[in-house]
Amino acid sequence: MTESALLMFSYYEHDWDESIDNPEAATTELMRRVTEGDWTPYSGDEPDPDDIATIEDLEARARESIDAWNVPDDAVRIPIDKLRAIIDAGGWTFVAGEFTELVGNHHDTEYVVQLTR
Repeated sequence: MTESALLMFSYYEHDWDESIDNPEAATTELMRRVTEGDWTPYSGDEPDPDDIATIEDLEARARESIDAWNVPDDAVRIPIDKLRAIIDAGGWTFVAGEFTELVGNHHDTEYVVQLTR
């Protein structure tokens, strides 16, 4: 029997303190959230495997967006490294992923992945 898991990693921009109003403070907060954040269970829709089918594609998609923010490379590397550790430790296989950027009041910048084992 195949076991499946949906996980999400978010930068939770909507939870940021309103006093973060300059690029340096925003980068500091982003990196704090990346370093302290974890992949958590997700109960939404499964990502489309035709969109992002590999962890390398997920990383590339995130880099395309986040590189424009002028933040450290670790903003993408750390969440992807944490995901790779989960996959390796649990014997999981990456099935599909999606990456969405912050959109006003709709959602934060998030990665969603589907894994199986």
